[in-house]
Amino acid sequence: MISAALAEDGRRPNILFVAYDDLRPEMGAYGAKEVITPNLDKLAAESTRFENAYVNYPLCMPSRSSMLSGIRFDNRNFTEGDSKVLYETMLTMQSTWPAVFHEAGYWTATRGKLYHGHVPKSERKAWDVPGRFYGQPEVYRLMEHHQDKVVEQGGVPKDLDILLAMESGPAALAYLAIDCADNELHDGEMAEAVVEFLAKERDRKKPFLISAGFTLPHLPWIAPKKYFDMYPEDAGELAPVPEGVERVVHKKDQRPLSSNIWNEGVDDEEARRLKRAYLACTTYADAQMGKIIEALKETGEYENTIIVMWGDHGYHLSEHGLWQKNKDYRVSMRCPLMIKAPGVKGGQVCERVVQNIDIYPTLLSLAGIEKPEEVVLTRAGFEAFVRESESRVETGGACLLCWRAQGGD
Repeated sequence: MISAALAEDGRRPNILFVAYDDLRPEMGAYGAKEVITPNLDKLAAESTRFENAYVNYPLCMPSRSSMLSGIRFDNRNFTEGDSKVLYETMLTMQSTWPAVFHEAGYWTATRGKLYHGHVPKSERKAWDVPGRFYGQPEVYRLMEHHQDKVVEQGGVPKDLDILLAMESGPAALAYLAIDCADNELHDGEMAEAVVEFLAKERDRKKPFLISAGFTLPHLPWIAPKKYFDMYPEDAGELAPVPEGVERVVHKKDQRPLSSNIWNEGVDDEEARRLKRAYLACTTYADAQMGKIIEALKETGEYENTIIVMWGDHGYHLSEHGLWQKNKDYRVSMRCPLMIKAPGVKGGQVCERVVQNIDIYPTLLSLAGIEKPEEVVLTRAGFEAFVRESESRVETGGACLLCWRAQGGD
């Protein structure tokens, strides 16, 4: 296994892990018609793209905890109100794959959102550079020096008011187009930091594991004006509503943190503008990923690097009259996943069902890293699918949704 994973000169493969927050498979490579994602599409052409990748729970914290640890988690913290304690507990149940790679001799660095916020104390030893998530530029809010640079705004009125008051709005269904440079906002600055990891900061005597965590397209949808300008004003096709269907949110879909009103109370015209903002933010994040990929190529390490592109769950953009995540529908559970591996033909599409907990064993397999004895992984991963998308190797069962009802019967 180890010899199979080594390059011809005996080097282990590097790993670049790119995580997107709230990005559903809304990109050209997945057949989306409106969105502009040239860099993701180009990566797909050089990767194995997974058509049926799912998460165990459609919310950031449990999904990311499961992906990092290989253990299925539900959203018990939310229903029982003990999020901080449980989150730390999740990540200490067994070694995460970043910790295993660090122990195996990799130089490790992360920046942006890989975890649910900053790198937790229990995980800092896994990283040579446990980069920050919060800080400047700020996330989830309008910064004071951008107040007079807002050229377009909209969304749910009460949520927009939160942003314009420069308060934190991670759940604010609202958007702002800012007349600013890419690096004046979080994801642009994060990408520049990752480029520095690649170009200057890494230990060149070791293989590297670098994580780049985009906050977009998580709410609120704030991006430079030029990315909004790439979309016509009438962009943002909404989900079709069958004739005769009443526009009400089903009781089973009602949640404590939602208005539980169809399309959060906005009319179709404003709903389209909201989706256009999601698309603009996706294109902005795509452009930043492109800068990272280009920097990787300039190092000469591109061919010997495993690239994983992963979104932490799906997302509603008007389907069933709903927005955001945390629903037990396919559109909320299905996530984008692509893996480029050295020596593997690109442009493959795997139709088999895979899960976020499969990423852990797959990365170990692709890199030739032995699983620690104390780590228990319930699935074998999908290395065979990366290498041959039509492989008949069994991965260990269908997707299991760890769902706990929240609100309603």
